[in-house]
Amino acid sequence: MRCPKQFRAADAAFLVVLAAALCLLVYAGRISYHEASLEEAAKANAEVLRHWFDKLAQAHAQGQPTPLEDCSADGEKTWEQCRKALSGAEGPLHSLRNPFDPSFGVIGRKCDRTDLNTRGLVVVEKGIPAPPGTPPGLSYGPFEDSDKLTREMPARILVCDKTAQTLRVAEVKL
Repeated sequence: MRCPKQFRAADAAFLVVLAAALCLLVYAGRISYHEASLEEAAKANAEVLRHWFDKLAQAHAQGQPTPLEDCSADGEKTWEQCRKALSGAEGPLHSLRNPFDPSFGVIGRKCDRTDLNTRGLVVVEKGIPAPPGTPPGLSYGPFEDSDKLTREMPARILVCDKTAQTLRVAEVKL
């Protein structure tokens, strides 16, 4: 086997293409890492809310007062009142920010793949029991602002990922 004696233009072009491919690979990796870290920060926001709902259920079980009066599951308070209280000065989401864009807010109604402004939102859905005469089970749907909060109401906490699709974080009870 013989080694070439000259460095040709084709060799230089190959090295340039190789260097460009490596640069693009590193760049794509950095973008993927950044988006994954934003998604994990959104999941951490949802975990804060899950821990708060766990405390709420524990307070209900022990007959203690609700940590936020606007979220008491007494059949009188609405989801709108609770949602505002969760993000209010005394709420668990007060100091949290949407990692994708702080102007989006933290808590939202639903994830919408056609609207990237829903990325990073924490979504709480209500559990809806199966109608009589059908196999038992739950389906989930968005909370309406006028929905009344009741004890032991099942709920599901979701996060909108980087493409505004839902990621399930936890199932809780009010």
